[in-house]
Formats: sequence, C-alpha cells, structure tokens
Amino acid sequence: LEIKMARVHEEVDLTVSVVGCGRMGCAIAGEFVRRGCRVALYDHTEYTRNRALQTVRAFLYDHVASGYLLKIDVEELIGRIVLVHSLAEALEHAEVVVESVFEDVQVKKELFHQMGEICEQRAIPPDQVLLCSNTMTLSLNSITEDVCKQYRGSCLGMRFLHPVWFIDEVELTDCDYTRRNASASAEKRLKQLYFQPFFYDGCHRRRLTLQEISTYQSRQRLRCPEPIEPLVRRGGARKDDSKRLGLSPEKGRGAQPNNKEEASSIAVGPPTAADSEPCAVCLEEPRAALLVPCGHVAMCVECAEKVLRSARPVCVVCRQPIEKILRAVPP
Repeated sequence: LEIKMARVHEEVDLTVSVVGCGRMGCAIAGEFVRRGCRVALYDHTEYTRNRALQTVRAFLYDHVASGYLLKIDVEELIGRIVLVHSLAEALEHAEVVVESVFEDVQVKKELFHQMGEICEQRAIPPDQVLLCSNTMTLSLNSITEDVCKQYRGSCLGMRFLHPVWFIDEVELTDCDYTRRNASASAEKRLKQLYFQPFFYDGCHRRRLTLQEISTYQSRQRLRCPEPIEPLVRRGGARKDDSKRLGLSPEKGRGAQPNNKEEASSIAVGPPTAADSEPCAVCLEEPRAALLVPCGHVAMCVECAEKVLRSARPVCVVCRQPIEKILRAVPP
C-alpha cells in the first residue's frame, strides 16, 4: 500500500460533499482532495462558508512550511474544491456526503432529515449515495432516526482520526438502519483512495498516539522530493543563514537570493489582493501575515508577531485565536 501512495494523487472520478466548513470540515475536505477527489464544501453560515477556502489554503501553506507538501501542490488542490451555497447544491452530484457540523444531536438530526428529503425529491437511488456523520460522541441512531425510510439505510458513521491530514485510518460505524451494501460501498471507496477503513467495535474509540501521528507525517515528508526552506523573517536572512540561502556574506542585511528559484523557496504563499492594503494595526506596512487557522491576511508580519506574543493572541478580523503565522507574500 505504501508504494502506491503519492504526495498528491491524480484526480479520480469521485465527488465528495463536506457539510460544515469549520476546521475539521476543511481538514476532511483537504485530505479528500489530496487523495484525488473533487469536493463540494457547504456551510449554512455565510461567513464560515466564505472563509473556507482561506482556511484550507492556510492549512496547505502550513504543510508546505513543514515539508509535507510542495508549493506547486497548493493551487492544484484548491482548484479541486468548489464552494456551494445550498444543501441541495451540495448533494447534487455527490456520491459521498460527510457532515462535520457542531456536535449537537438536534443540529445533526435536522441536517440528516433535510438530506433525506432532498434525496427523495430528486429520486436519487439509495445505493448511489452515502450519508455519513463524522461524529465521535453522539448516537448514530439518534441522528438518523428522522431520515425517510428509503435513505435511512444509506446512513453510517465515517470518522476521520485527528489530525486528519495524511492519516490513512478512518473509522466506520453502522447504525441500526445501515444496509450491508452501504457499509461495503463505503469501505470499498475509502480503500480506492488508499485509506485504511476499520469498523468501530462498539466499545473502544480509536485515538492516534503522538508517535503514530509523527509516523504518518514522516512518511508524507518522505514523499516530497525537494527540500523546504524555512521562512525568513522581515529584514533579510540571519547571518548564519547566508550560506544555506545562497547569499554572499558581503551583501549583508537585507540581501536577496541569487535567483528566482531561491526566492520562491523563501515565500510561503503567492501574492494576494491584500498586497496593496496597509496593515490593519500599524497602517503602514503591507499585509503579509497569513494567520492560522482562520486564514485572514490583515496585518504585517511584525504586528502579527506582536499580537501572537500578546496576552490575547486573536485575529483582528474574526477574533479567532491565532496558533501560528505564515508569510502570505514574498518578502
């Protein structure tokens, strides 16, 4: 299996819809597109839906900086994702639907009821769609009990193990209504994408250890043939970095790489529309800091680092906590 695995897989003829554009939903969408699927992303909240691609892009550039992906992969993977603006649109061509909404039984119950009604209205054959829940703590029977009888058998649990990215194992869970051929179809499709599906035993929920996560990440890093240079801070390379970056010692502070290839290895992301806008904090420097996980680009690197070190490190746009900072434009 490992021999067949690739850093990024070629596109396959499988469309997946992910309902819920939070961090988990975006990670699931990202891993599906990395394995070759086309993905439709939907969230009932317009704000969350509109920032979904920024969140996925932030994930991808974070993986580039960590050496798990190459920069050339980012836009290719983003191009496999489409944002849709209604649940009906999300189900239009999807063969697999994965819900990743807030862990509330009533919210999920209503969502599955709506999906069943849409499938019924469109007369979608029950054996041509899988309605899956990523829940870990809630009862699948409770979530799916209001789904119309025709599509209740297409419902099952499909849980992606944290941190989702580069993880092969996926937990499948049958509910009382799940048809046997639905479980078999889910298992077959996951294996085609080089996942390693396994069925929940009813008592032990699989959790990856830090060592297991590290092993998966190390395998992914070995699939990247090119070395990934670390981010250079504002003001140029450090003195001890001059050799590694191909800079002559005589050029001193603020020296530039010798060629375009070296310059491209320093930047974490492509130029964006934010280039022409000043930092929202100092109002002087250009916006160049991509915040993880929210994906907003509203500050210069220096101001973003000050916010990150402050007592309340939150994004100035959405107030979501900042975990790390990536450079969004070339230095």
